[in-house]
Amino acid sequence: MKNTLTIIFILLLSHTQAQYMYPDQGVAILVNNKELVVQLLPESSGVEKALNKVLRETFQEYWPSKNVKYMFPKGIKDLLKSKTQKYAILTQTESLGKQIKSLSAYANGSMEQWILGASKEATLEQKDALANFNYEQVELEYHEHKLSVFDGKREKIATIITFANGNLGKHDYVFLCQQLRHLLKSAAAGVPIDEFWNVEDNIKALRKTKYSLLEDYFKEEEAAQIDKSLVNLYTFVPFEAYQKIIVEKTQGRSYPKIIFSFLHGKFMWVMVRSSDGRILSINSCNNYKFTGSYPVDEMIRSGDVYKSMDDSIQILFNKYR
Repeated sequence: MKNTLTIIFILLLSHTQAQYMYPDQGVAILVNNKELVVQLLPESSGVEKALNKVLRETFQEYWPSKNVKYMFPKGIKDLLKSKTQKYAILTQTESLGKQIKSLSAYANGSMEQWILGASKEATLEQKDALANFNYEQVELEYHEHKLSVFDGKREKIATIITFANGNLGKHDYVFLCQQLRHLLKSAAAGVPIDEFWNVEDNIKALRKTKYSLLEDYFKEEEAAQIDKSLVNLYTFVPFEAYQKIIVEKTQGRSYPKIIFSFLHGKFMWVMVRSSDGRILSINSCNNYKFTGSYPVDEMIRSGDVYKSMDDSIQILFNKYR
């Protein structure tokens, strides 16, 4: 197992630029020609059931093919063991982390309610739970979704999309679908990685958007530290509005998101264009490298917001080795 993780890590470093592993062209073409199987979480509580429900809804809405199959961990393991060439397989970390499961919101059902608040079948109670939700702490626990396909008897990894933890919502699954589609489409078309991630083009695109900054991420007294040259380029929004901007792919907006970057070996925050999910910058997430529970308003320094539009800083983060 340790050797396998080392191989994956080396593979990621050799193919990664700025955020996620860029697929080989042949692997991307192979994946695009297969039916997709998506791994679900084991439904040990209402929270996992809620996550699986919104994950299914999101792939039905955002994935180009409607012939997506869903399997629990045991079925996925059997599928991988068979080395089938019929499917592309999207696995995920098998279960939520211990920190998430230890939260009172996990046990008392409130987490389940706000997750379902974004569902098409949400009740008024669930919608109210979403409207009243806000982050107080961030539980940094690595959670990944790995997309792979078998070529002969050999499993080939297309890419791995990483999250800061498994406490996900519909907006996270929208982000997941968008990243996979961008990476697969560009790689299959033979777009070089330097063209896929171009700092100059990204900053130009970012300046055409208005930052929708999740207010939970920032201390009120530190908002003044945001560069005054950006004053017309950002607005603070509560969680419900933040999620809506992402799910509805609002034009002319961008938003911050915390991920784990293999390239940097730590948690980072990215600015994402909401209309299509394109990542346009990557920034240091207060230097956090380790899992743990942290105040949500310490994850992004207000004074660092300008760095998302700074050419030299973005080149540094993009080329970091």
